[in-house]
Amino acid sequence: MIIKKLKIITFRNIEELDIDFIDKLNIIIGENGSGKTNILNSIYYLSTGSTMFSTKESELPKFPNSSFFLGGSFNRDTEDIKIEIIFKDKRKIISINGKPISGLRELVGVIPIIYFNYRTKDLILREPEIRRDFLDNYISIMDKEYKKLIIEYQDLLTVKNSALKKLKDDRGNFYYETLLSTVNEGMYEKGILIQEKRDSFINKIKEKIIDFGFKDIRIDYEPKVITLQELNKIKSDEIERGFSLLGPHLDDIFFNRRGVDIKVLLSLGEIEELSLYIILSLWFIFYEKLKTEPIFLLDDLFETLDNNKIENLINLLYNLRQVIMTSFDEKVIPVELMKNSSTFFLNKI
Repeated sequence: MIIKKLKIITFRNIEELDIDFIDKLNIIIGENGSGKTNILNSIYYLSTGSTMFSTKESELPKFPNSSFFLGGSFNRDTEDIKIEIIFKDKRKIISINGKPISGLRELVGVIPIIYFNYRTKDLILREPEIRRDFLDNYISIMDKEYKKLIIEYQDLLTVKNSALKKLKDDRGNFYYETLLSTVNEGMYEKGILIQEKRDSFINKIKEKIIDFGFKDIRIDYEPKVITLQELNKIKSDEIERGFSLLGPHLDDIFFNRRGVDIKVLLSLGEIEELSLYIILSLWFIFYEKLKTEPIFLLDDLFETLDNNKIENLINLLYNLRQVIMTSFDEKVIPVELMKNSSTFFLNKI
């Protein structure tokens, strides 16, 4: 999979921009504030219908505009795919090859994509919600059934939490007791499938990370295993608290070395390197599953890793179908990369 052309109109800080990309390496160079990250963000948005940083859509149009347009021409083997997104009047219209689609389920997975930026290390450093979002976002690209399961599970969770709050104020209410029982059965059925898919996905990452040389790093999936028996056991506690206490919405991943959290063992630079190789492992997982190479977006890689670690990556990057990278200064980019890439220079906006 590659992106051949990108058109941006009034998206973030970009007024209007057209870019042609090549196979292999593309490097976008510009000062902070020039819009280079927003170029990557626009490609990601065309692939997923959301931004890399969970920005509100009302904040995406370039001020003082209230609308934006994104268009991308992609190629998957011999198939050309054109995706356009218009945001106007607080509505988002997405079309694939000129035909409007009904929702994000039809978009996610059409253009497989992975990205790395300075926030990727938060996968290891910060709260469990970031790790669950990581799982949900990337598994959904490979597995449309998973995306459907997550949406349905979240809908059930919303209904359950509402019922628990009602029962807290009105214990024994027949309607809400019945509703809670029905919702629990649905959450159990979908929760088991979600956790099975998450476990399989994490096991694949483990295998790739070992191949990359991280033999002493463990990536342990910690599911809040959902069973009907356990749901019945904690029912009173859930009613008292007014929210669900069990299920995939509380799962986590534990990064460790012999049981010790790597946050206290590794330097920030080592954590950034590990997070990069976790993302790189996804490239190979996607390729094996989808039989097409995902587009790899790398934001400010040269500012994140030291020269020795970048050297180790160069051969890997050359072997990928398409990589789009950013940097604030061409001087920090290895000479051989500059010679073998298509380079774009942006002026500060």
